[in-house]
Parts: sequence; C-alpha cells; structure tokens
Amino acid sequence: MPVVVAALVVLAVLALLNLLLTFGVIRKLREHTQELARARPPVTLPVGAQVPDFTAPTAGGDVVSIASLRASGGLVAFLAPDCSGCQEQLPAARSALAEALDSPMAVLVVLTRLRPAPEREDSERAELVTALGVLDSRAAIVHEPLDGALQSAFQVAAFPAFYLVDTDGRVAGVSNNASQLPDLSPRRDVVPAAG
Repeated sequence: MPVVVAALVVLAVLALLNLLLTFGVIRKLREHTQELARARPPVTLPVGAQVPDFTAPTAGGDVVSIASLRASGGLVAFLAPDCSGCQEQLPAARSALAEALDSPMAVLVVLTRLRPAPEREDSERAELVTALGVLDSRAAIVHEPLDGALQSAFQVAAFPAFYLVDTDGRVAGVSNNASQLPDLSPRRDVVPAAG
C-alpha cells in the first residue's frame, strides 16, 4: 500500500510540473505572437495611402490604369471563384458593384484563382461574373494569376478584398466585406451650403 501511495504522489507531482510547463509555453507563445504582430509590415494598402501606378489588360481588350480610377473615383474588387469567403460575400459584393455601376465611379473587378485548375478557370470565372452582375461593359474585368500585378499594387492579403479609390488616387476605404465599405457616391439629396 505505501508503494501505491508513493506512486500516486509522484504522478501528481509530475502532472503539476507538466501543467506548469504547459502554462509557461502558452505564455511564451502569446508573447511571441504579439511581437510578430507588432513587427509585421502592413499587409494591405491602408486608407489614405496612394495607390501605386499600374496598368493591366482587361478581358475586353482594353487597358486599365490608375488614371482610370482617378477620373471619377472607383471601386476595385478582388475575387476568386474558388474562395469560400468570396462565395459567402456574393450578395454584398453584387450590391456594392451594382451601386458603383449606377454612379459615375469606375468599377474594376480583378479575378484570380487561389488554386490552379486550368480546365475549370474559364467556366468558373464566367459563372462568377454572372453571379456578380458585372456583365455590363462599364465594369472592367481583369483576369490575373495569384499575386499578379494588381494584387501586388494594392497589397491584397486576403480574398475577397474591396477598395474604394478617390479622385486623387488614394485609398478611401478598404474591407474584406463589401457591405462595410463607406459610401463614396455623391449624394443627390444634399445641397451644398452657400458660402
């Protein structure tokens, strides 16, 4: 009997030491994660940042550039047909794109794939364009590979990504949720005050 009690005491002490070690490791991991978060550079263009110059061919054969967005501001949407978040965002993205198409702002939709699948790319892109309601010729659609030129220019870190660009070529709003973008369209019901 004394051997069983001694064995239980030893096991209890070992369990407590294991528990203390586990708490220490967790605390160190949290500290390390916080240090990494502080040291990490921005992963997307923040509001107020100047959008770098870019040019890209559209699916329709035109070329879009930062000048296209500066003319009247614009909405740039980065989407991928094989992105679950993009599929969940379809109603909000469709609504934001429709509102932008009804305004004077430019609309640029950048489509990419997260995982290569050449045999399905064209059909999935066509389905996404139809689901987004951007068949309209007023929307410029760019197809590019993952980490393409536009994604690099806007420093896209996650999909979907939505950017509002003002007429100065600066980011006026950025979100991974289309319904959380600020309204940039000019309000028709507000009359400017006389100076």
